[in-house]
Amino acid sequence: MSDPNRPYDADYGEQPPPAVYPPPAQTPGTPTQPVGRTADGAAVQPVTSGTENPRLGLEVGRFWAGALATTLVAALIGLAANFILGEVLNLEIRAQADLFGTGSDMMAWVVAGALFALAAAAVLYLLVMSTPRPRSFFGWVVALATVILAAVPFAGQFELVPAILAAIIWIIIGSAVYSLLTGTLSRTVVRRTPTA
Repeated sequence: MSDPNRPYDADYGEQPPPAVYPPPAQTPGTPTQPVGRTADGAAVQPVTSGTENPRLGLEVGRFWAGALATTLVAALIGLAANFILGEVLNLEIRAQADLFGTGSDMMAWVVAGALFALAAAAVLYLLVMSTPRPRSFFGWVVALATVILAAVPFAGQFELVPAILAAIIWIIIGSAVYSLLTGTLSRTVVRRTPTA
C-alpha cells in the first residue's frame, strides 16, 4: 500500500495516472487561423464564437418600415401625453422647441418625438453596419440622449411641476423608442455568410 504523502511509489510498481490536459483555451472571437489568403489563393475567414459574428447585416426594407412605425408611435406618445396632461387634466407642461414653427405646443411634442425616433433609427442602422455589438452601444446612446432631453426642462428658469412632466414624457418616449427599435433589430438582423 502506498504512503498518502507519496501516493505513487515506483518501488512498488505504482504508476501515476496519465496526464490528460484539456485543449488550450481560446478567447471568444479570436481567429483560429490567420485572416487573409492561403498559399493557393483561397480566402481565409476568421472563426468567431456564437453570437459575436462581426458580419451583421439588415433586411433594410423591413428595418426602415419598423423604424417608421417607431417614429409614428413616438409622435403619438408626444401627442397623447400633451393631450391627456394638458387638455384633460389641465396641467401645464414645459413646452418643447417648436422646430417647424407650428405654433402649437402639442405639435411641438409630436415633432420632437418623431425626430428623436428617426434619429435613433439612423444611429442604430449605422451601429449595426459598423460596430461589433450594436445593441449595447445603441442602449447607451438612447439612455444618455434620454437623460439629456429629460434634464433640459430643468435648465434656466423653470417651474417644477411642468418640468417634471416634460421629463417624464421624454423618459416614456426614450423607453418606447429603445424597446421598439431593438425589437425591430432582432427581427431584421441577418448574419452574412462569408464568401470564398
